Amino acid sequence: MASQWLQITFIAFSICLISCQVINRPPSITSVFEPAYYIQFSHPTSVTIRCVAVNGNITYQWRKDNVAVRNSRQVAVDSKLGTITFTRVDNTDFGTYQCFASNSYGTALSQPIQVKLAFLGSFPDAPVTMDCTENQDCVIQCRGRPSCEPASECRVEWKKGPGTDNNVQVSDRIAVDGEGNLHILNVKQEDWVPGQDYGCGLWNEVTRTFTKGSMTSLRIIRSTTKLMEPKPVYSANTKAFLGQKASLQCIFAGSPIPTISWKTPQLEPIDFTNSAKYELDDFGRKLVVKDLTIDDEGSYTCIANNQVQQQAFLNVTSPPFFDPQSNNPQMSDTYVSAQKNAVFYCDVVSVQGEVPPSPPIWKKNGRDIGASQVGLKYLVSSDMKELTVLEVKKPIPSRPGSGSTGSYQCVSENSEGMIFKDAFLAVIDPIMVFLKPEKLYRIDRESLLTLAVDARTDPALTLRYKWRFTNLDNVTKSVSNKGQWTLSNNNRNLTINARGLNKEQFFNIVGRYSVEVYHQYDAEFVHVDVVTDIPANVTDPLPPVSQAPPSEANLWFLGIIFGILILIIVIILIICMLYRNTCKSGTYPVDEKEVAAGHDPEKELADSGFHDLSRADEDGHKYDNISLSDDFGKQIESDEDSMGEYGGDLDISKFNEDGSFIGIYADKLAQNSKQSTV
Repeated sequence: MASQWLQITFIAFSICLISCQVINRPPSITSVFEPAYYIQFSHPTSVTIRCVAVNGNITYQWRKDNVAVRNSRQVAVDSKLGTITFTRVDNTDFGTYQCFASNSYGTALSQPIQVKLAFLGSFPDAPVTMDCTENQDCVIQCRGRPSCEPASECRVEWKKGPGTDNNVQVSDRIAVDGEGNLHILNVKQEDWVPGQDYGCGLWNEVTRTFTKGSMTSLRIIRSTTKLMEPKPVYSANTKAFLGQKASLQCIFAGSPIPTISWKTPQLEPIDFTNSAKYELDDFGRKLVVKDLTIDDEGSYTCIANNQVQQQAFLNVTSPPFFDPQSNNPQMSDTYVSAQKNAVFYCDVVSVQGEVPPSPPIWKKNGRDIGASQVGLKYLVSSDMKELTVLEVKKPIPSRPGSGSTGSYQCVSENSEGMIFKDAFLAVIDPIMVFLKPEKLYRIDRESLLTLAVDARTDPALTLRYKWRFTNLDNVTKSVSNKGQWTLSNNNRNLTINARGLNKEQFFNIVGRYSVEVYHQYDAEFVHVDVVTDIPANVTDPLPPVSQAPPSEANLWFLGIIFGILILIIVIILIICMLYRNTCKSGTYPVDEKEVAAGHDPEKELADSGFHDLSRADEDGHKYDNISLSDDFGKQIESDEDSMGEYGGDLDISKFNEDGSFIGIYADKLAQNSKQSTV
């Protein structure tokens, strides 16, 4: 029983080895990182960044400013899990980090990651008092606003009165602009309460801290003016990256508060009812533009009560990005057969109207491809956007990093940031066609031609075969398993059957046959020309060949033919037997044979004494009634009258051609008679 289990286990293991083979390839990092991570000095919990990669047994390394990070009391690196953990930090821990994921076939790099200090500064303590006129607009400055990082996670909050719990509520009459200033768009007496001064505060979402600035005390000046025409009080230009969203703000004062509408840079009114591109916020004062494209850049117009307007410019920008107009695959993982060239593309551009990005820098496994290697192992285009790896080679197992297999990186930057892209090159066994037909075959209308192709490639890949046919009119189509074509052996073999075709059908199978031997990463082609010596312009003298009868009719027809052949053979045998019997029952022409041999049978008969006996064909004789029991009969039975009288031992070479010996021994017998007489 144990031996059976061992056999089953061995078979399963063998099947796994065959079916589970994979291509040897470098790692590929799958983690998505933030452009920057912010950590405060006295953070209450550890901050961990994890790098995850696939493909094989991977070892991780973190580098800061291209120097390997070692474990310390502040920072811990796990080379197996790919994590870097910050338990506490000082100024030396901030900088640019990268994850390096390595296996036996290469090293993949993450994009550069910034680790920065998260902090919130303090406001100066300098309270002020300011006057605001009733029914007019009033702006309270957020004075001495401190630094706050990350800026995207900091927001201004206005407070009223002592403490930090009494927030000023934004409404159609009260707004906060992009710089943090508070706008009272139509001042009322209730905007001032004794002891309820206004204070500007700042909240940091990362550090979870709030700081409150100096207080501003209002004095409301009464006014009898009840109405005020719409008045633009604030707008600001905005910059945002491609693919993100942007907010444009326009603030109008007025009494009553005006209604705001928006127009695109093409001066088309924006309909917000069923729009996925635009939305309104902050009581119509903010226009949100989503999924930015380069076409969204321009000046947007905001209009108050269809009377007064102002503009806000949206600058759509970006770090370098791949040119969407390029047809080249940009920094994509590549599988290439050995001895062929591999090409990587880094067609980077900047947003239209901005400074172009720097020429790409190429790396392999994180190391710069030096000028000394270009021309020997690599070719780089004049604009540095195309890298060709020449005649790629498979890695040598005993030499890690050998061969062309590895991770390749391109790096470029502009005023808005950097692009860093990583892709691997895996070198595979080429497709080797070891069985192929001749390049040309001549056929006629009785031909049955089989074209056989077979090939091998990397064990981890499966080959497929696809046949195509180009006729004499140069029209190409796929070969299917029907009609005059038969595909077999998993499409490795194509049989072309010209039998039973009329002339038109025949010339429809004359042309070029091509088979594509391929897998998902490579392909080889074999071409075969099938031609004929039959003229195409000669009228077919034969009527169209009728369709073959059903298989049952063919069997009956063959049976009838076979029966007729058997009957003919039997008749021939009977005739031969009858002829043989007739030959055996006939008379033997002795006299004719003797005369032909030069003898005189009548004379020899007289000399021998047999003339006294009658011939068998004569009637009556005096010895007709002699019995075989008489003395004469005994003389007949005597052994003395033997073949010895004709010369002793029988010489079979003396027989005539027809098997007789008549006349052959006559002379010798006469000689013997003379000797006996003497």
